[in-house]
Amino acid sequence: MRILFAPDKFKGSLGANEAAAAMARGWSGAWPESVIALHPLADGGDGSLAVVHSACGGQWKQSTARNARGSRHPVKWLWQPASATAWIETARVVGLAELSPTERDPITASSAGVGDLIAAAMREGAKTIMVCLGGSATNDAGCGMAAALGFRFLDADGKELKPVPASLPRVQKIEAPHGRTMIEVIALTDVRNPLTGPDGASSVYGPQKGAAPGDVEFLEEAMSHIAALACRDLQAPDPLLPGAGAAGGLGFGVAAFLRGELRAGFGTIAGLTGLEAAVHECDLVVTGEGRLDAQTASGKAPAGVARLARAHGKPVIAIVGSTSPSASEAMFDAVFPIVRPSCDAEAAMRDAANLLEQTAAEAAQSVKMGKLGLATSGKSQ
Repeated sequence: MRILFAPDKFKGSLGANEAAAAMARGWSGAWPESVIALHPLADGGDGSLAVVHSACGGQWKQSTARNARGSRHPVKWLWQPASATAWIETARVVGLAELSPTERDPITASSAGVGDLIAAAMREGAKTIMVCLGGSATNDAGCGMAAALGFRFLDADGKELKPVPASLPRVQKIEAPHGRTMIEVIALTDVRNPLTGPDGASSVYGPQKGAAPGDVEFLEEAMSHIAALACRDLQAPDPLLPGAGAAGGLGFGVAAFLRGELRAGFGTIAGLTGLEAAVHECDLVVTGEGRLDAQTASGKAPAGVARLARAHGKPVIAIVGSTSPSASEAMFDAVFPIVRPSCDAEAAMRDAANLLEQTAAEAAQSVKMGKLGLATSGKSQ
């Protein structure tokens, strides 16, 4: 049987490449006759650059940029000189994981570091900049990024304000830099949330970034206010644009300030890595991620893998870190979580590679023994 391992990262534990390798080791040990192919994936969120570099190549560059608290740190980004394309990952520069719990405060966090990296890529000669959105500690609609690139946020007296959410309600005018160089900027999103509203950046993701209930209401008002100004002063798109709420509204920021395009991250990266051809050639697809939850179905890699497998008539199973009661498992033929009653989530994250290997072996045994009733072709048992 030809098995394709196409997982996303297991956030906080393993990158997609490591997860695919661990799955393959476990499966091969339990079913040595299987023909294994590894196809690690990403959906535009954190971990995307590693997958793109592995599949498409490029040169790692390093620039100094600000984190969400304004501290400068070295950040790697990917440069593909043949196409003059730069790849930036927001999780690497203003990522939530880069901050301690006591440092997390979306009211004062800034996306300025993303602007720092965009400026570095432009100095390198980039004609296209791909910005992978996800994993950010910010909720500023990309205003910090814009300020780093020369935009000014002015109060009623014409005084320039630092554009963090705490001061955004006082902004009365947004001024674009004169003679700015326009390049192609494409933001890859792993969610379809709008900037504002009950499904927007503040309401859905604000609490994950440290926002208290009162903070969420303040952030929502700040985002609505700045979006209205951006529409008036910059002819920005509708803040309800799908994906505008990605990375604390950076999706909106890319579209509003940089005239950029929002694209579904999974489809873009799947196309670059040749996923469809790989699915066509296999008998069974195995995907996975750190947590299967309600967000999985709306743009995350495992859901995209499942849809593609179904389109080609291939069975698909998921090996995941854990599952949420809100998760839809119907898209998979079977789901195997590595977190069991005898193993809590923190312990599983510490020993993710071994547990993933063991769970893959169990999945292989279930498929080999026909316990899942999967309809496969080309078996070599």
